[in-house]
Amino acid sequence: MNMRTAIVVLAAASVMAITGVRAQDKSAREIDPNDVNVPDGYRVEAVATNLTVPTTAIFDGEDLLVAESGFNNAGQARVVRIRRNGTTEVVVSSGLNPPVTGLAMRDNTLYVSHAGKVSIVQGNGLKDIVTDLPHGDHHNNKIVFGPDGKIYMGQGTITNTGVVGIDNYLFGWLKERPQLHEIPCKNITLTGENFETENPLTEADDKATTGAYKPFGTASTPGEVIRGNVKCGGSIVRFNPDGSGFELVAWGLRNPFGVQFDGSGQLWTTNHGADVRGSRNVFNDPDYLVRVEQDAWYGFPDYFAGQPVTDARFNAPEKAKPAFLWREHPQRSDAFVTFTSHAAANGLAFSPGGTFGYEGDAFIAAFGTFAPVTTGINVNPAGFGVLRVDMKTREVHEFVDNDLPGPAYMNTQNGLNRPTDVLFGRDGSLYIVDWGASTLDTSGLKLVPGTGMVWRVFKEGQAPLFTSGAVAVPTGGNPPEQIQPMVPNVGETYRMASTTLMLLVGGLLIAIVAIVLAFKFLRRKTRAS
Repeated sequence: MNMRTAIVVLAAASVMAITGVRAQDKSAREIDPNDVNVPDGYRVEAVATNLTVPTTAIFDGEDLLVAESGFNNAGQARVVRIRRNGTTEVVVSSGLNPPVTGLAMRDNTLYVSHAGKVSIVQGNGLKDIVTDLPHGDHHNNKIVFGPDGKIYMGQGTITNTGVVGIDNYLFGWLKERPQLHEIPCKNITLTGENFETENPLTEADDKATTGAYKPFGTASTPGEVIRGNVKCGGSIVRFNPDGSGFELVAWGLRNPFGVQFDGSGQLWTTNHGADVRGSRNVFNDPDYLVRVEQDAWYGFPDYFAGQPVTDARFNAPEKAKPAFLWREHPQRSDAFVTFTSHAAANGLAFSPGGTFGYEGDAFIAAFGTFAPVTTGINVNPAGFGVLRVDMKTREVHEFVDNDLPGPAYMNTQNGLNRPTDVLFGRDGSLYIVDWGASTLDTSGLKLVPGTGMVWRVFKEGQAPLFTSGAVAVPTGGNPPEQIQPMVPNVGETYRMASTTLMLLVGGLLIAIVAIVLAFKFLRRKTRAS
């Protein structure tokens, strides 16, 4: 890390913790591919802009279908078709339950994963094929067709680490759905661990005691058995294209977002590690890349990164040490690769090779940290780029990142914000879905409409996707006005930090000179006497 980068990282972390600087008041963002780093021999360009909180995309022939999630009411939930001639069309915009998180196409039928449901698009409407899926902090995520013709899907947990708490009130769903709680995939026996917190559901100054896998304010008892349900959190599931045959593939994950098959037909998923928030804090849990095996259990909620949660490495500073929630545990399977904690490993794609190279390697969208809310302490910016995993050596490499650390809305540059998905097109290029500007603090999630986009990474010598430049997608409806995120401008922070550092150095030099002069004066006075 060079001196400029070190100053930026330290200053940005300090400002995030203390004051914050208001982001630029504009709904559309400036873009400069020169602010994005790619390996030698590759180039990057913007192909679609003016999107609002896009989560995922797929190709339908040469057309790009992008899902605008509608997350947090930042804009309309919809699926947009972007053609090679630069024209756009809204595929579906009614009946979607935000957020929209997954798309799949088979036999000219579009399948959509959206909160609590999977549906097929019929005209401008939907036909639900799977319903009653759990969703709270996390949701049913990406969907993909397997070699067997079934749909495979990642399903996130309702809570951070198995316990409903005040953090879920801040996330917005506890007040509206107070009976919601974590659901195991199979029967479990509880240790009876309970957690006392403030009660945000009442106006009185009272407390609430909540057990694992229980609604907020409901205690658990030692030895209590919680019945499993195939529609459970932290799982990989599959079902037929008509929604029948819904069954469990694997469980014990936290938020398996990116599901994808490699060239050999093996299923993989990314997984978000636990946060330092809520009633049960887990520190230092990395994100994972997981080889999905039938009936495997990967450790949640009592094992993280292959280690018991009682290990000291998971103790968050000034937080209660986490204990087991379950009395007994199935045989555990471990991650294939781990990533930096809070990098937020999201979408996953395998390189087809060819002109692009890296055949068979995994490319992963690293959404980026929400420090310090989810980390407990300020950390160097983690994520905000695309990672490459060498599937032979298991080595992890940064493939795409910004020239300055952190997302674009935190610095004066105009590169990546929050990559949420990656995919390869027929042209062999890597496409990156960028969520846009967003921050999380104690007042909740803040989003900036119109700052989402799609990037393309391609080999030098290939032609741009659109000869007329990036397509500005027309805004869907009138999104509600959003509070601009209180985030530090890293470029300005750097200048402030540099100025402060120079003043400190100057002041130190003056002090040293003063001390030297005083010393000489005293010596002369001593000799004179």
